[in-house]
Amino acid sequence: MIRISAVATAFAVLLPVLAAPAARAAGATPATGAWDSALEAHGHAGGMDYAALAADRGELDAFLRSLSAVRPAEMSKQEALAFWINAYNAVVVQHVLERYPKITSVKAVNGFFDTLTYPVAGQKMTLDAIESKGRELGDPRIHFAVVCASTSCPDLRPEAYTGSELDAQLDDQVRSFLENESKGLRYEAKGNTVWLSSIFKWYAGDFTGGSTVIAFFARGAVLDWVIAHAPGRIAATLKAEDPSVSYLDYDWSLNDRPK
Repeated sequence: MIRISAVATAFAVLLPVLAAPAARAAGATPATGAWDSALEAHGHAGGMDYAALAADRGELDAFLRSLSAVRPAEMSKQEALAFWINAYNAVVVQHVLERYPKITSVKAVNGFFDTLTYPVAGQKMTLDAIESKGRELGDPRIHFAVVCASTSCPDLRPEAYTGSELDAQLDDQVRSFLENESKGLRYEAKGNTVWLSSIFKWYAGDFTGGSTVIAFFARGAVLDWVIAHAPGRIAATLKAEDPSVSYLDYDWSLNDRPK
């Protein structure tokens, strides 16, 4: 009986030690602070100072290395969405840096979105796959946070997204994008037309909760979402005038913004 008790005691002492590696693996978290530091240091004017980042990429690399062991399924919805947004933006930057300074547009790189991969959440993932994981969480505001390194994209936020601050961060991204007449929304009184970012055309279904094809032709449903989320002055004009909807051309030039 004494020997059994001693063995039980020893096992109880050793169990936390033996379980620690598994617990760490299961609860792996992304090095969000490192990505935050990289953005703070080299994000500029809604884009990235790629030359400066290429010369000082330690924080970016630390964040990228942390992505593969993360298990978003074990996170809250807000934490998971923040993870997918941060992962997307960082992997975009990684793919750009691999081709910098020759790269002038991501559209000039074959398979930039649907072929190139990076280890994220335990598998090699394309940018399209990473974005899809975020979109599956059902918050269309993701489209104003993921940035494909192009001039017409939403501004690259100079801080990492976090679960605790995500709602406020996404609301701010939507507001600033819809206030930007060259990127997000421009109303022309002559002709009573509102010009929206092509993002609203490509992902119309995400903003209406239905089929993208149907939503594209029923443009008023997309406009309803815009009115509900636009700053007050813009929303009031659109609601009062009920304009026709057209879409802005998308500028795919690289969002290289040297300080």
